[in-house]
Amino acid sequence: MMLTQFPIRLLLLAICFSLSFSAKGSASDYASAISVYRRAHGLPAVRSDSRLGAVALKQAQAMALSGSVSHSAGGSFAIRMAPLRKSRAAENIGAGYLGFSDMLKQWQDSAGHRENLLMAGARRVGVASVNNAKSPYRKFWAMVITD
Repeated sequence: MMLTQFPIRLLLLAICFSLSFSAKGSASDYASAISVYRRAHGLPAVRSDSRLGAVALKQAQAMALSGSVSHSAGGSFAIRMAPLRKSRAAENIGAGYLGFSDMLKQWQDSAGHRENLLMAGARRVGVASVNNAKSPYRKFWAMVITD
């Protein structure tokens, strides 16, 4: 009986590991995609930062809860960023794009968002998305980029 339970436990452990790996991989995938864009414009890559990811997540959650795309949905950006003590920081937000590649493309095509993606001195980034099936947007995105 224990021998039959071992493969099941091993399978469950493997599934849990792969789920946690893919969740962490998403943050690095976002940073990698942004880095490719930055390198194409002669700028250094950015690394994923969990603290920035948490700030982005709170903003995406606030927008999803309110159903609106607004930089102030989660409160003032300056106040939200103050605990991190960064000298440079910018935020991109958006909604309605189900995949990150589509959201990133929209940011690249928008002058203000592009300026943030290409911020000089940027070294770290956090990206998050939150679903709201009741909203016509369906998915809300936030990105925070800093030195």
